[in-house]
Amino acid sequence: MEIILVISSILTAVISTVIGMGGGVLLLSIMTFFLPAQSLIPIHGVVQLISNWTRVYYLKAHVKWDYYKYYIIGLPIGAIGSTLLLKNIFSKQYIYLLLSLIVFYAVFKPKKLPEFKISQKYWLFIGLFTGFLAILVGAVGPMLAVFFIGDDFEKEEIISTKAMMQLTAHLIKIPAFLYLDFDYFSNLFLISIMGIGVIVGTKLGVTLLKSVDKALFKILFKSVLFVAGIRISNKFISFYL
Repeated sequence: MEIILVISSILTAVISTVIGMGGGVLLLSIMTFFLPAQSLIPIHGVVQLISNWTRVYYLKAHVKWDYYKYYIIGLPIGAIGSTLLLKNIFSKQYIYLLLSLIVFYAVFKPKKLPEFKISQKYWLFIGLFTGFLAILVGAVGPMLAVFFIGDDFEKEEIISTKAMMQLTAHLIKIPAFLYLDFDYFSNLFLISIMGIGVIVGTKLGVTLLKSVDKALFKILFKSVLFVAGIRISNKFISFYL
């Protein structure tokens, strides 16, 4: 099991670094075959924290801090709200429906309709929604990716800024799940070896990113976002099957 998860960590980190997203969702899907449901999001969160931190480290010169500073204000508010909701019976299906609709709009939007272009100060609300989703559904990459599709971001800016935002989202999971009594110490070995895996994968991905054309990057970015949208909508449908 450990070998498969480490290899998966490497490969999914390469995907996330080259394309900007997709690796976290794929890794979470693979982990469902080996780990109990109650351990998935806490362990995945720490591993993805390491993965995103590594991407930020290699691409820190490209982070759009003027967007991030507003995002970070809303993030903890959303996380506190969803943590409290987990203490009660709460259905996630409508969150999956809303998220899938946002993703498909971004991918298939006709040119005449407006893009998800949000001025810097309104990223506070993106942070709030991200914090809310981070605790409930784990991978928040697809939701954040919607707001990076426009032409106002270069590929390195997309990957580094999105990674910085996801890093913070994964960081706030740790106190949230400690509050919910998750034992991180007993899973320390698995977290450590998967963490090493994503560091290796990110380094490989940064090397490959330099050779990826901007137009090709946009196509790959939208393609992975579409696949993520399918997966999210299937989660909504599964509630009724």
